[in-house]
Amino acid sequence: MWHLHEQEHIARWQAAAADGDIEAMLHLAHAAKHHDPAEAERWLRTATDLGSLEAAHKLGVMLCHRGDPETGEDFVHRAAIGGYQDAIATMGQFCERRGDLEGADAWFCKVSADDDSS
Repeated sequence: MWHLHEQEHIARWQAAAADGDIEAMLHLAHAAKHHDPAEAERWLRTATDLGSLEAAHKLGVMLCHRGDPETGEDFVHRAAIGGYQDAIATMGQFCERRGDLEGADAWFCKVSADDDSS
């Protein structure tokens, strides 16, 4: 159960999320991920549909952990192609685990190249 302080945050995030605030959706997904994974997934899907690369990455990782690696990797790939750094690194890890060292190197080099341009 939520403590009073957490309930106040949740209520504010819910109101903001209802108005399309992606950051609030990410907070709600994080708050729900352990006690209600389906709710966390709904918030991440909504934020992804609104264009959040961070949400797409988190959704992809969640789906992979839940046993749907193909769909999960599709979401991570979408975020990586969009330039989200964590997703680029995750794609490198996916390739590495499959033994695709050339693919992994290509993704990891992109992280370095993107970080150098900052």
